[in-house]
Amino acid sequence: MEGKVEKVQRNEPLNKIENKNSSNTIRYISFNVNGAKTLFNYHPWNQFQQNYDLFFSLLQGDVISLQELKLSPNNISSVNIGNLSKFKSYISLPKTKKGYSGVGLFVRIPEPEEPELLRHNLTVIKAEEGLTGFLNSADYPQLRYRELDKELLIGGYPEDIEETKALKLDSEGRCVCIELACNVVVFSLYCPANSVGSEEGESYRLEFLKILLDRCYYLKHAMGKDVIIIGDINVSLDLIDHADTINEKVKQRLVKPVRNGEGNNGMEFEEINHQECLDFKASTPARKLLNSYTISTLDPSPVNRSELQFLYDTTRYAQGRRMGMYTVWNTLTGARQSNYGSRIDLILTSSDILLKSISKANIWPYIMGSDHCPTFTDFDITDSKPLEIETPIKLKFEARLFYKLVKHRDISQMFSVSQSKNKRLETDSDSSSKKRKLEYVTRKTTPTPKNQQTSIGNFFFKENMTSSNLENDPASQSETKPVDKPIKESTNMKPTSIISISNLIHGEAPKCYHGDMCKLKTSLLNTKTRGKKFWCCPRNTFADAGNDNGSKIGEHQCSFFKWVK
Repeated sequence: MEGKVEKVQRNEPLNKIENKNSSNTIRYISFNVNGAKTLFNYHPWNQFQQNYDLFFSLLQGDVISLQELKLSPNNISSVNIGNLSKFKSYISLPKTKKGYSGVGLFVRIPEPEEPELLRHNLTVIKAEEGLTGFLNSADYPQLRYRELDKELLIGGYPEDIEETKALKLDSEGRCVCIELACNVVVFSLYCPANSVGSEEGESYRLEFLKILLDRCYYLKHAMGKDVIIIGDINVSLDLIDHADTINEKVKQRLVKPVRNGEGNNGMEFEEINHQECLDFKASTPARKLLNSYTISTLDPSPVNRSELQFLYDTTRYAQGRRMGMYTVWNTLTGARQSNYGSRIDLILTSSDILLKSISKANIWPYIMGSDHCPTFTDFDITDSKPLEIETPIKLKFEARLFYKLVKHRDISQMFSVSQSKNKRLETDSDSSSKKRKLEYVTRKTTPTPKNQQTSIGNFFFKENMTSSNLENDPASQSETKPVDKPIKESTNMKPTSIISISNLIHGEAPKCYHGDMCKLKTSLLNTKTRGKKFWCCPRNTFADAGNDNGSKIGEHQCSFFKWVK
């Protein structure tokens, strides 16, 4: 992988990515990718195939939040995102709207030789899906997260919410929550936006934000845990974070623009338009709510803070009153080229210690992949409070376990292995031969010459093999003795038909009530079972699995039926 990293890093714009300060630096990254599959259509990510290990390593990320994965439990295995070698993956996917939303949190697996201080800042001791605690625990499926023993749960769950509403909030794959061994709880989020502007959508959005902020407040002030909120929050905190509102107010002559409306002259803009900037912070219910919990960067003085304000905007802390620092643009109008956007991707923290340890925090507008760009914050860890707790070996919410992901071998490997075995046998049979003379072999049905590579047909099963058809197939005859009885199918035989290859993947076909080998079919008519595979009688079959709409079973078909596991 190191060779690949060096090769890709020669390309723009990756050489613009800042290096971390030291071996004790923890880098948090947030990126709304607008589809986990589409990210790799962009340069330079199109140079390697869905390699998220390499992608995260190139960004030098340690804790990465990705939003809008647009995956479902059925197709997550088609993207190399949940079974990484260098990162632990925690992924929440929507339970209802398939291929919509979806959020992931990825934590780098520290190397044994790395400093202990860094390692316990990257050690996940608890992991949960959802925000309210009403979903069933991955580790203890018979219990909900909020029902676990105190030492097993993260805590801070809302008490005054109905179960049906809570489950609806957690059904869209918008929140992953982990607790680290350094006593920090991280929320990876894709908050609702209510882009349609409906009353119901606004209510849903405010409910989600209110529960998030109240829970974080409780974790900080009642349980003594610091929090980091990272993700697409879908709220701009300040007027200088929202180009559209600035433009409208300039047209209405409610605000005065400043020369070169980008850069650190945001302070000048806010001084000239002080009241409008203050009014903007309460201009929508969602913005007013988030600002009521976030320490104002317009006036960070502790004297003017309310009791609720406990979250720091890490990007603003590092970048000051910089204007034009947007993280999302309308790509349909070419707004990214003119930098006409908004800043809604945030990294917030409740920790005074972490705030003072920030060495870098910025956006990467030159990193392509979606209509958003990544934002990052580097914390130079010098001190933290490790928890005296035995770290679980495995957390079942880890994606590879939760979604039962395995790394499949490419089908070409089946052939390469067999060919290598043949080559080894040839070498053993004639070790004294340094060079082997190539022999022309006709395609006619003649016995296979000795030491000649076996026909590709030998790599497949032949159905209904008997002594007669084996004798007529030279590729299947033995050199030492003829076959004088029917050959039973076994896992040692080599597959030729598509059906038999399918049997390798889905298991050996059972026999129906006639005693015939069953046929593998796919359910198509019933929407509840569409795409599932099943075994049934091969005789004149017309039925669809789970179909109760009147389709008739074939005239000679028996009633045998079995789902493929």
